[in-house]
Amino acid sequence: MHHWPDSCRPVPLDPVFKKKAEKDPGKNFEQIKEYYRKGYASDIDTIGIENGVMAFHKGNEENSCKYDYVGYKILTYTSGKKGVRYLFECKDAGSQAPKYVQFSDHTIAPRKSAHFHIFMGSTSQEALLAEMDNWPTYYPFQLTTEQVVDDMLHH
Repeated sequence: MHHWPDSCRPVPLDPVFKKKAEKDPGKNFEQIKEYYRKGYASDIDTIGIENGVMAFHKGNEENSCKYDYVGYKILTYTSGKKGVRYLFECKDAGSQAPKYVQFSDHTIAPRKSAHFHIFMGSTSQEALLAEMDNWPTYYPFQLTTEQVVDDMLHH
């Protein structure tokens, strides 16, 4: 099973925020830090993925479901950049896992991803496609803190 811990695990991100603030003259360090705090926010600690089953871990609680791939959507963001979201759906009405899940890995062509953003909820795929302010970010569990920070610095 592949476990992807979220980016809010104890990782020293201040160097990342400092570099991003230096690149964006319209925002200071605290504004950048708050933007990413909101963006990365999630109550899911880790996600396990194996054979179409996603297991969502929150503290000692685990909820899982076998997800069906239901397509993808290419989005054009206000920045003009494009992104793709891969859409999945849990068909098990008894599952406590999110009914809808979307992955975004910044690539439109197939390639291995260093991290991904996951959007999850039980309202609709359309509601998740509209979400632009919260993009919980997950990394492979075997990455070191330094590797996570390096990926964020070059993202």
